[in-house]
Amino acid sequence: MNPIVFLISFLPWILFGLFAGHSLVELETALFVSLVISVIVGYRDMRDKLIVPWVTFSFFVGMVIALIVLQWYSIIPYIGIASNIVLTGIAFGSLAIGIPFTIQYAKRDVPRERWENPVFIEINKVLTAFWGILFFLGLLQSVYKFYYPNSLGLFGEAYMWISIIVGIVFTMKYPAYAKKRSQT
Repeated sequence: MNPIVFLISFLPWILFGLFAGHSLVELETALFVSLVISVIVGYRDMRDKLIVPWVTFSFFVGMVIALIVLQWYSIIPYIGIASNIVLTGIAFGSLAIGIPFTIQYAKRDVPRERWENPVFIEINKVLTAFWGILFFLGLLQSVYKFYYPNSLGLFGEAYMWISIIVGIVFTMKYPAYAKKRSQT
C-alpha cells in the first residue's frame, strides 16, 4: 500500500485539524475547505466506492450544513469529538463489516490473485485495527480536552502529527514483517 496515497485520503481531516482555529470564521473556512478537498482528492476513491472518502465527504457535508447553513452554533464544542468518533468508526466499523478500510487501498498495489490470501487479509485487519486504536486515542484526547481545555499543552497540539507519523511508519513496516513471519 502506497502510504502517500493513503495519507492523501485523510487530507481533508488533516487540513481540518490544522485550520479549524479558534474563531467561527476559521472553523467555517476549515469545514468548507475540507469539504472541497474531500471531493478533489476523493473523487476517484468515491467512484470506486471506498469507505473513507464517502464517510469523509458525508461528515463534512453534514458539518457545513449544520454550522454554515443552519447556523447550529451549539455543536461547535463537539465537532472535535464528533470527527474523532467518525474516524474511529471508519476503522472499527470497516472491520466489523469485514472490509478493513486499508484493504481497499492495498488492493490497488496487489495482484487480484492475492486478494483472498489469508496473510494479505490479516495484514489489513491489523493495519486497520492499528489505525482504529490511533483514532480512538485521538477521541480520548478530544474528550479530555473538552473537559480540561488547556491541560494537554504541546502534546495535545502535537498528537495529530505524532499519530500520523506512527501510523504511516507502521503501515510501511508491518506488511513486510507479517509476510516474513508467516513464511517461518
